[in-house]
Amino acid sequence: MIGEVVKYSEEEKNLVDDYTQRQNIQSNDWSDKKFEAIKSSIKSHYKEVQEYTCPYCKVKYPVKHGMAWDIEHIIPKDKKPQFMFEPLNLCVSCKDCNGAKGNEEVLVNKNRKTFPSASKDYKLVHPHFDQYEKHINAITPGDFYRPLSKKGEFTIITCRLLRFYGVVDREQPDIEIDELAKAMISSDGAARRVLEDELVKRIKLKREEAL
Repeated sequence: MIGEVVKYSEEEKNLVDDYTQRQNIQSNDWSDKKFEAIKSSIKSHYKEVQEYTCPYCKVKYPVKHGMAWDIEHIIPKDKKPQFMFEPLNLCVSCKDCNGAKGNEEVLVNKNRKTFPSASKDYKLVHPHFDQYEKHINAITPGDFYRPLSKKGEFTIITCRLLRFYGVVDREQPDIEIDELAKAMISSDGAARRVLEDELVKRIKLKREEAL
């Protein structure tokens, strides 16, 4: 769970307040040059407080430059642009998780008008409101995760956490492993254990092939 939200300077707060009071707020406003400084502040803050660790896959990326990280809107800005600068809707995530999550609906009530500020309002494991370990067991961060709750299952599927990347080439996810992971998550009992065992074998084999 992220312990400290970004705090805006007086100038930044005035900029955000002026923006949110406008009519016809749109998600592409995020690209406006006037927000470049505040976006830099957001990214710098969350990289530090998250200790360079993605809140979804829990892989640590100790990279100082910003290109390794995306500012993550937990509720996608395309769906709720009014929450674009809400500190509790912001963090940083790795590009793989951010790209996989995309504009997936994460709210239990998608018609919610005010900012949802409780764990129960979200379908995914929320970086600010949830204890990750209660929902996901990151057995091998970057490779293998076990869901411990419905939220955990949703997050694993949405962020494609059960993916394999080679030791050198971490660009393309293994589609077969991803599909096997989805089948495991939706299974129960003996069938789930069989799929889980097969998944572990596949991941180990891929790792050996990459060495």
